[in-house]
Amino acid sequence: MKRQQLTSFYFEALLLAAAFAAMILVLTGVFASARARSVEARRLTQAVTLAANAAEAASAADSAAQAAALLDEGGNVRVTANGLEAAYLADGSPCPDGSGALRLTLSWEPSAEDAALVVSRIAVYAAEEETPVYTLETARYRKGAAS
Repeated sequence: MKRQQLTSFYFEALLLAAAFAAMILVLTGVFASARARSVEARRLTQAVTLAANAAEAASAADSAAQAAALLDEGGNVRVTANGLEAAYLADGSPCPDGSGALRLTLSWEPSAEDAALVVSRIAVYAAEEETPVYTLETARYRKGAAS
C-alpha cells in the first residue's frame, strides 16, 4: 500500500511540474509579444511627435529651406529636390550622420489650383524600410499671399 501512495505522489508531482513548465512557456510567449508591441508603440509615438514638429515647421516657414533651418539640430536635416529629409535616433534626438533609426521626409509642393497654397506630405520611416511608420498631409497658404 505504501508503495502505491509513493508512486501516486511522484506521478502527481510530475504532472504539476509539467503544468508549471507549460505555464512558463505560455507566459514567456505572452511577455515576448508584449515587448514587441511596446517597441512598435514607442516607435509610432516617436514618429507622430516628429511629424507634428515637422508640420509646425512647415506651417511657420515660407520655403523648404526655411523649414529645414527650423528643424535642423546639429546637421541632421538636408534639403532635397522636393523638400527635406531628417534623421533621428529611436528616442527622437537628432542624428547628424544620417544613419538614425527614424527618417523623416517632408515634401514642399505648390498646389496646382492655387500657387499661394503649399501642400506638404510628411512621412516618417523606420531605418531602411520603404513603408512609412506614420504619414501626415498638411497644407498652408504662404505668408503675404493674395486672398
